[in-house]
Parts: sequence; structure tokens; C-alpha cells
Amino acid sequence: MKFIIAVSAIAAFLCSCSCQPSDPVAVDPGPESGDKLLITEFSVREYPGVPVTIDNEEHVIDVVLPYGAIPGEAHFEFTVGEDVTARPASGDAVDISEDVSIYLSLPDGNARKYVVRTTVAKSSDVVLTALTDNEYHRQAVIDGNEISFSFPYAADITALTFTPQTIEGTTFDPDITSVPVDLTEPLTVTVTSPDGTRSEKFTITATVEDVAKEVRGVYLPSPSHTSSFITYENVKKSIDLMAELNFNTLFVGSWAATKVSWDSDVLLQNSTYNTASEGNMYASYSGGSGDALRDIIDVAHSKGIKVILWFEYGFMHGIGSVNHNDPVLARHPEWIGINNSGNYCNYNGTDYYLNGYDPEVQNFMMSLMKEALQKYPEVDGIQGDDRMPAMPRNSGYDEKTVAAYKAENDGKEPPQDCNNPGWVNWRLDRLNAFAKAMSTELKGIKPSLIVCFAPNKYPWCEDNLMQDWPQWIADGAVDLLTVQFYVTSSYENDINTALRYVSQNTDKNILNPAMILKNGSVVMSEEMLISQLQFNDRVGTCGESQFWFDGLLTDYVQKVFRDFYPSKAEFPL
Repeated sequence: MKFIIAVSAIAAFLCSCSCQPSDPVAVDPGPESGDKLLITEFSVREYPGVPVTIDNEEHVIDVVLPYGAIPGEAHFEFTVGEDVTARPASGDAVDISEDVSIYLSLPDGNARKYVVRTTVAKSSDVVLTALTDNEYHRQAVIDGNEISFSFPYAADITALTFTPQTIEGTTFDPDITSVPVDLTEPLTVTVTSPDGTRSEKFTITATVEDVAKEVRGVYLPSPSHTSSFITYENVKKSIDLMAELNFNTLFVGSWAATKVSWDSDVLLQNSTYNTASEGNMYASYSGGSGDALRDIIDVAHSKGIKVILWFEYGFMHGIGSVNHNDPVLARHPEWIGINNSGNYCNYNGTDYYLNGYDPEVQNFMMSLMKEALQKYPEVDGIQGDDRMPAMPRNSGYDEKTVAAYKAENDGKEPPQDCNNPGWVNWRLDRLNAFAKAMSTELKGIKPSLIVCFAPNKYPWCEDNLMQDWPQWIADGAVDLLTVQFYVTSSYENDINTALRYVSQNTDKNILNPAMILKNGSVVMSEEMLISQLQFNDRVGTCGESQFWFDGLLTDYVQKVFRDFYPSKAEFPL
């Protein structure tokens, strides 16, 4: 049986080989046959009239497609002698993205091969749509034939190379793409089209800016997310890196998962913690003074870096579900928020909130911030997050909030529709008042305090989390607005939109984009990082801030910031 199967397999193989058409063998035909085995006319159906050169000595046909053509499937049409068979035949579809062989044969066995080579014509246009320097990643402003650069303070503009956005094959004289040039004086560059038929002269000029006045921030989440600040040695090493890269602001996570970054009496009194240190997220910190926040502030200040306490969780209770054993909720079960279905209010089924409309909850958060400021008077600022002031859109249906609404609205119940405009505005007023109170009361303790907020983009944040930050700006409650621009696909559009809302409510440059440098374990690509920094520079934001610190530990990230921040910047506030 095995022998029969083997024989059958061999037979099938031989049959398959014999059934496949083979290319004719190109021989050297005699004069009479050779005159017949010629292609005398040739064209491409999809590109009528394109230049075609037939070389009947070398048996090569060159076809030049117009500039911009993308070679793919096409149909050759050609004329051959009498009794000549061609494969592929005239009119057959072929792939012209690579050389095509055409085999001609006669009945007497004489044969010949032609090779058709297809190229695409070079452009005769002189095009220069963008120019970026390779040292500092600055993008030029191109106005006609005038090209101008603005470089950061302390930039060395004596040896620069550039990356142009142009048509492939365009040449530059001098070759600014590979040979460093000096821009301390205007430089004239001749740009020539890829086909060499046209040239234009461009003049490049450069200025060096004064010392930058902007916020260059980094977010530090709780130590459950990073070990970069859990010992005094780590604090010094991490802040040294920030200083080396010329950052000037550190946002320290100070309220998350029912813990703060210091031993808090306020938290102890409003929780089931047995000691203040139980509620300190840095309870295991070692070295230095033994007080992580104290050491962070002192080391940062010694390097000229501002410290802003970032109250990340804000009014949020927790993620995933309501935990009744949570130390704060166990002490104050009445503080949980309720939605229009009578259930615990949450955003997106994941983020559950305390009742941010409740004066007691608001007072608790205000007391935590005041306590931090009193314990650490050297701190430079305090920041509310996308969760403070904030509440899920469907919130406000707890007994206390309903009673407050009825008292102000002739006993009427709140609308069951959480998007009812009057009901929305009533709740927004309470959250907006909290933002204003944050600024007023905290500055009452320290007038020079920087009051910041890090909401989501507007109006999305109002439609989902009741954050009306344009009103906070109009009320004078915002010194710095670090909007979370974490959707990279719409980054530029979102910033342009935010800049419009900011300019409608203040003439101050307060928009400091928060960039998603590290998302979980994924660090933003070098190309994306450069692109976003370039855009911020182009539209003139008040610097930018990076979420979060451990993204700075990547080599290419450090290189990019060394390029973009070649010198220190003055804090603008």
C-alpha cells in the first residue's frame, strides 16, 4: 500500500510539473526570425501617451509614468510580427510595480524575451511645506520664501541641521539636511525640484528667545504606583533627574484611595483609622526626616522646583464598587452619593463618588487641604483634579441634596431627568461655588498660594462630571489650568478648543496641557512626544506637564526633554 501511495504521489507531481506552462527559452534567432520577433509599437492602456522607449538591440522597453502615479495592475498593448505568440499577450493585465518579462515565440521554436521597466517621472515642482531643526525640534514659520525660526534660550544656533517636509528627491544647496549650518546670520538656501528643472531661493533667519516663563511639570502618583520616592535616597535621585532635565514643577499625589501624604488629624477624625500614620500613603517611607512630604518639598525647593499638592481622588470614593469598610465611608456611611435610579452614583460604572454637594463632604475636603497648608506652609500650590470639584452627571438624588433643592424651588422634587437644564445648573452652581471657595479660603491662609485644577476637556467634562471650568476661570478661582489632554488622536484639536474657552474668560496664559507620557506600562513614543511638545510651543501654551514621573526614566524621553528644555525656565506665577 505504501508503494502504491508513493507512486501515485510521484505521478501527481510529474503531472503537475508537465501541466504547468513554462517560459519559452530565449534563443538567438537567425536574421529572418529575428526580424519577426520584435515589438514595434507599445503603450499602457491606463496611461495613454506616456513616454515609451523601445530598445530592439537590448530588447528592453522603458515606460515613464507621470509624477504621482502608483504602479500597480495595468494593461500593456503592443504590436508584434506575423505568427508571433506573446506571453503575456497584448491586453493582458500585468503588475508594473516590478519589471515585466514578455516572451515572444514562433512556431519554429525561435523565441526572444523583452523586459519592460517602469519608472515614475520626478516632480518639476519646488515644494517646501515645513522645516524642523534636528537639535531642538523647533518648527519654522514659512512665509513665501522667508523662513524664520525661534529657538529656546541658550540654544546653540551655530551648527544646525534640518528635516524638511518636501517632495522626495528635492535638493538643497547648501545641504542643510546633513551639513551643519550657522544661523547667527541669515542664510540663503537654493531648493531645486527633484527633476532638476526648477530652483527657488529661500532665506532662513533665527532668533533666540529670552528665558522661558512656563510651567514644566511632572505628576507623582501615590507610592502604590511608583517606588521612585519611597526613600530619601530615591527622592534625591528622582528630583536630581527632574532638575537635570530642567523641569520646574512637581505635582505630588496627596489624596488617593482614602490616604493622604502626611499624618492627618482631619482624616483620623473622619475615618476608622486607629492612628494618623495609618492614613499616610508614605507610612513606609525611610531615611531623611522620616516625613516623605517634608523631604520632597525641601529637596525640590533646593533645586528650584515648585511643589503642588495634587488631590487626585477629590470627591471620589473608590474604583470598581462601593466599599462600606472603607475607613471614611465606614465612619460616614451617609456621605455616599446617590443617582437617579436610587443606586450609588458613579461615572461609567467604575468610579463611585461621595456626595460632593453635601456641605459636610465639602468641608472634609477643604479641611484636608487647609491642614496640609498649615503643616507645610512652604508648599507652593494645591490642585483639584478631574474629580474635584466633580460629580457624575446622574448624581444629586440623596436625601440631603433633594431637600436642599426642594427648599430653594418651592418644594418641587428634582427632575428625574438628570440632564434637565435647570437641575444641571442648580448642581453646577454648588460645585462652582466650591471651586471659588477653594481659592478664597486657601489663599486666605497663604496669599501667594497657586490654586490649580486638572479637569478633563470641556464641554465633555461638564456633560459627564459636572465640571464647568470656564466658570471657575471667570470667577477668578484658577491660577493654573492643567487640562488632561490624554486622547492623543485629538490632542491638537482639544487644545485649540480649550484655548478658546480660556481666552473667553481671562487674558492670562494659564493653560498647561497635561500629556499622557506614561499610560500604565506604556511610554509615549518618541515621535508622539516630539509632536505634542512642538504643538504646545507653536500655539504658546504655558508649558506642559507630564503624567507621570516614571515616564522620565526612559532614555529617549530624557533625550527629547534635553533637546526641548536646553535651559531652565522661570516659573510664571
